[in-house]
Amino acid sequence: MTTVNLPIFPLPVFLLPQGLTRLRIFEKRYLKMVAHAMKHEGFVILAYDKAESVSDMPNGSWVEIVNFDQGDDGVLLIDVRCKCLVDINAMTQDQDKLHHGDVSVKAHWSSSGEDEVADQLAQSLSKAFDENMELNALYPTPYFTQGSWVVARWLELLPVNIDEKRLFVEPGSFNAAKEFVQSIILAE
Repeated sequence: MTTVNLPIFPLPVFLLPQGLTRLRIFEKRYLKMVAHAMKHEGFVILAYDKAESVSDMPNGSWVEIVNFDQGDDGVLLIDVRCKCLVDINAMTQDQDKLHHGDVSVKAHWSSSGEDEVADQLAQSLSKAFDENMELNALYPTPYFTQGSWVVARWLELLPVNIDEKRLFVEPGSFNAAKEFVQSIILAE
């Protein structure tokens, strides 16, 4: 298994493959990280709760920068897409306090199609996209017919503890993830 050394950005943001998010970058070390990511292979978002130690996190989301802009306040805005999940094998910190880690690709869910539950979740996600202009703008081509894509986007959006979301990063966890999302979104 190939190992790559990438900058690591600890954030309370949970992203699964194909997930997109917009980040505001203003600290010197993270501006350095963006410059490195643009020249190389991206960086890793390490989803963590501030009560946890960054070094205790075993995996993250390998992201690539897909768009950047400047906010009205002059702050750099970047849109990133999760290419894949990674296991973090070793982590260090440089003189600017930017974390770096040796990472290897981690398998995740295989693609899944529609079923009755996935279709209901897709309809509710489509409605959420229609009601949120920022979210809609991030995903110009949504994949509402792919059950795994729909469940992943709901997991990213749901306001639940990151520890609960982390239960669904394993390759065989799709059905449990779908049931979890269903229990919240389709609860009567």
